[in-house]
Amino acid sequence: MKYDLLHTEIYQTPCPECKEISFPITSENLSNYFHGIVMKCPKCGTKLDWWSLLLRHFDWDFPSYTYAIVGGYTTSLRIYMKAGEIFTLDLEKIGIPKESKILQTSYTPNGTGLFPVELHGNTPSRHFIPNVINLYGRPFGEQVEETPVAVQINWAEKSEENEIWENIINAVEAFTVKNYSACVIPSNVSVESTLNNLMTEYFSAFSAKDRVDDFLSNGATYSYQLNILLPLIAHNSGFPKIPDNIRGNLNKLRGLRNSLAHRGKTLKQIDKKTISELICSAAFGLSYLNLLQEKLLEVNKLQ
Repeated sequence: MKYDLLHTEIYQTPCPECKEISFPITSENLSNYFHGIVMKCPKCGTKLDWWSLLLRHFDWDFPSYTYAIVGGYTTSLRIYMKAGEIFTLDLEKIGIPKESKILQTSYTPNGTGLFPVELHGNTPSRHFIPNVINLYGRPFGEQVEETPVAVQINWAEKSEENEIWENIINAVEAFTVKNYSACVIPSNVSVESTLNNLMTEYFSAFSAKDRVDDFLSNGATYSYQLNILLPLIAHNSGFPKIPDNIRGNLNKLRGLRNSLAHRGKTLKQIDKKTISELICSAAFGLSYLNLLQEKLLEVNKLQ
């Protein structure tokens, strides 16, 4: 297997004005956004709105940028193939952990001689990308000894600690294939589950766990947690409240989730613009809850 490994990265978001300066999608930058700290491009001085910056990624139809919002990596490399032969690409050997979720692949010839064709068995799996990929060099154009092929692998880490986060990754995966209805439930579950876990831990300091579970299941359900308890807890902890536009979109997402769960469909077809805002809001909501959880841990240490 002859290849040149170029880099593995999470795509950054560029300045909308000068285009040349990029900013990493980090919890620090998200924290600055929630705290109202103004970010400026160091090159052209443009004021940057983190929400607008990341929402653009859904318009570009470029998976590496879309997956970046939820922590998806892109591994880029160049392989060297020969026409009429099979090239075996073992993703673990190029540094992608074996248990990773492979999200998308692309193969682009950088010259003439062949076109790479991905091989599969008699019954191809449409929703699973394996860790070992066999590419056949179908002869194409002027024949040469070998042809360099640019390869991009989009992938996400898997672990027991980020099972909830995988829901939002599944939502983005559905978005990339334009299955917008399939984005709704995993986006909603990722936020609702995280919020419920935060509430359970918070209120367990004041009452028995079974009473807390009953309270959150039968009394203060998700809507009350999101719209009443969450702002209250944030205020009492000295943390900024979740932005109204994000909270509003999470309420809209909850409504669509209920429609799908109870009726099997939404009242009207979900378009790209709507689902882009909802998935982006879910990603922001998850980050907000994780940052709030860190703040609550700090407060508890000081008490």
